[in-house]
Amino acid sequence: MATSTLKILREVNDYSQDFVAEDILGISQPTYARLEQNPSKITAEQAQKLSDLYKVSIANLLSESTPVITFKQVNENNNSNNGYFGENTSNYHGGEVAVLKEQNAILIKQNAELMELVKVLGGKLAG
Repeated sequence: MATSTLKILREVNDYSQDFVAEDILGISQPTYARLEQNPSKITAEQAQKLSDLYKVSIANLLSESTPVITFKQVNENNNSNNGYFGENTSNYHGGEVAVLKEQNAILIKQNAELMELVKVLGGKLAG
């Protein structure tokens, strides 16, 4: 079974099931665990609360396709984020953050290269 977007967003943001269930949705952790396994059972009110928490659209929140997670560099004086990377980054050791930043830079470069390849191939396919 594929991992749900709900679970991916929760884990990327370093939230526990208990936190999301009890503090955000006002439900029990086992009930929330079942929602992660079967997001089609989520109510409109729950979807809106989770959409607000993760700063993503409800459509993206409930999408069955694998979400694309982007990481934004955080200014040390400003702990703002893009809604995908949790504010609990202080729990990570400096070395882990450095590795994540390095991996992110590599992924950004690979993404740019892939986009160029798609443009080239797209032109050849259309011609």
